[in-house]
Amino acid sequence: MPLRSRNSPILSQVAAMMAPDWRQIEIENRGLSIESVRFLGEGWKSHAYLVNSELVFRFPKRLKQWEELKREISFLSFAVDYLPLAVPRYLNEAPDSSAAPFGYAVYPYLHGDPVDISVLSCKEKAEAAESIASFLNSLHNLQPDSELSELLLRKDGRSNAAQLLADAEHKIIPKLKAQEAQYLLQYLEICLNMQENCRSRCALRHADLTQNHVLMVDKSIVAVIDFGCVSWGDPDYDLMCPFVEFGRDFAEDIARRCGHKDDLEQLMTKLRYFDIADLIYTIANGPGYAPAGQIETAWRRLKQFLIGAS
Repeated sequence: MPLRSRNSPILSQVAAMMAPDWRQIEIENRGLSIESVRFLGEGWKSHAYLVNSELVFRFPKRLKQWEELKREISFLSFAVDYLPLAVPRYLNEAPDSSAAPFGYAVYPYLHGDPVDISVLSCKEKAEAAESIASFLNSLHNLQPDSELSELLLRKDGRSNAAQLLADAEHKIIPKLKAQEAQYLLQYLEICLNMQENCRSRCALRHADLTQNHVLMVDKSIVAVIDFGCVSWGDPDYDLMCPFVEFGRDFAEDIARRCGHKDDLEQLMTKLRYFDIADLIYTIANGPGYAPAGQIETAWRRLKQFLIGAS
């Protein structure tokens, strides 16, 4: 999971323990004089700081996470000139730096605030939906060379669904009331038997298009950040976060502009399934990785969904 908390003023315990040696970073980056440092946020696999209001320094939490970061850097190096919105352009990667336990990577800060459609007029919402749809259409149609194509992970809907059910049975169901457990299992079995939920064309996708990862300036969408989950898979997954965070109407508008003209009801059912699957993944795999409060939020939202069991 990429960074979830943008512009956070609070250092987590993990981030505090891994505080970088900024003097050493100055030495390693010739010409850099650090005048200000602000903690931006923490994700499952890295945390980030804004230096001099100009540069973002991302610090992996574990050595093995360089594999994911290198995939992201390689993808963005290819995609940056083909996408209609600004995306990070990495300037430097230092996996062996002595300034931090597992090194760091750097890119110029992309200015903007997380998109907030509540402040937009109807016309501005339509423009925002068009910007996001244009970005997604460009992303989903990218065709990298064979080397990059093989480097990026492939997410298979059927195998992911099987793992989801196993996670639910072993890590979620035992903690639920009997009626809630039965309701969740029935829901998952119905969804898993719907072929459209587990089968689609395979395309490059961002796979974490949350509100915090879509930036807005003067009520216009200008950038998309945090490509740590970029992968081959069902492109409809990129509509899940807009559906959950911005509501059905906005998600449907984006979907139409992405080419979904028919079966929008079926698509919304699919996005709800993706949402529940994401909550289960967070609860099952988050311990030791998820920032403080994220697992609790996932449990709360799952419980809200399970109100239908009572």
